[in-house]
Amino acid sequence: MIPDEIRKTWSAFKFYSVLVILFICTAYFAFTYGNSHYDSQKAKISTLEHTIENLSQDNQRLTKQLNILGVELEVQREAVKKSQLSLEQGLAKEAKLKEEIQFYQRVMAPELEQDGFVIEAFEVKKSISDRAYWFELVLMQQNKIKNVVKGSIDVTIMGSENGKPKQYNLSDLVTDEPSKLSFSFKYFQTIRGELILPNNFSPEKILVKTEVFQFKRKRGKLEKTFDWKIENTQTSTE
Repeated sequence: MIPDEIRKTWSAFKFYSVLVILFICTAYFAFTYGNSHYDSQKAKISTLEHTIENLSQDNQRLTKQLNILGVELEVQREAVKKSQLSLEQGLAKEAKLKEEIQFYQRVMAPELEQDGFVIEAFEVKKSISDRAYWFELVLMQQNKIKNVVKGSIDVTIMGSENGKPKQYNLSDLVTDEPSKLSFSFKYFQTIRGELILPNNFSPEKILVKTEVFQFKRKRGKLEKTFDWKIENTQTSTE
């Protein structure tokens, strides 16, 4: 309530005029402050939007560079893999060629090697059937003057079964009818066949023993041990 003294001192017109002026001033200052605050907020929002846009562009640029680097890295990895594969295949071919050259060199030029009967190689290759393998035993004679040699062969596959040492005779594992392995040749002979390993048996060594006869006389005994090593049967295409 407005005191009666003020009403008496001021007329109603003056009183309401002052109220109007105060209201106008208050509204003006409020409008001015609000407008100024709005401009300030608008400027900040504009700055933030500009910053976000710049960051977004930088992020897109960095993402693009990262993708490019990822592709380049993957290409380099594939190139390294191909180079390693080509190198391994080349080394394998070279080793195989050296073995073949040495083999035929000993056959055709035995004077370069020591004389005598030789158990040259025992190779194993995986067959299609489960636990089945193809084997190849190579025998040769290195004497300068070669005559036919004959004899028998005993092959033992040694390894472990259920954690204990175990060995099997090759004649008990071949898929053909069991028979005693024998040979008769003048220069060299290759004996081939297929064997099936028993379950839970892990082969480690192959022991080959022979008794050699020439002109119906026993020439001697010979034995040689090979590691169980599976030959790679895959061929590369160029």
